[in-house]
Amino acid sequence: MFGRKRRQMRREFAEVWRQHAEMIDNWEGEEQQPVPQPEPVGDLAPVADDFLPADLRVPTRDDVEGIMMRRQMPLVLDGEVHACPQCGSYRDWIVFTLGDEVWMRCQDSHQALEPRLDTAWFERTSGPNESRHTTFDEGLRHLGHLDT
Repeated sequence: MFGRKRRQMRREFAEVWRQHAEMIDNWEGEEQQPVPQPEPVGDLAPVADDFLPADLRVPTRDDVEGIMMRRQMPLVLDGEVHACPQCGSYRDWIVFTLGDEVWMRCQDSHQALEPRLDTAWFERTSGPNESRHTTFDEGLRHLGHLDT
């Protein structure tokens, strides 16, 4: 009884396998149509390959007020904890961008350009920025780095 059932299952399995192999052979034999390529549009600047959508990218130099973030943790660059060159503070930073430059401001109001960071790092680290400020001081006040 069990031998007859097993032989029948093997025959059914072999038939399904043969049909599958035929389907694959027919599929590989089909000639694929070429995908039409878009035509180049004039002399446009190449688009930067970036993972963020346009509405989350850092705006231009004209819209820079309010494009800042607070970083309370220490920042490790090239294997070293980054410290303020004037006062030695190493945490509670305000990080902001000006065009392609990233600037850092410590809690004692010392500002310095950080050439090891770029706007791509800023975009990855800051996430979506929903607050916009009309002045730099208003942004600092919003982030708790300006008392008045």
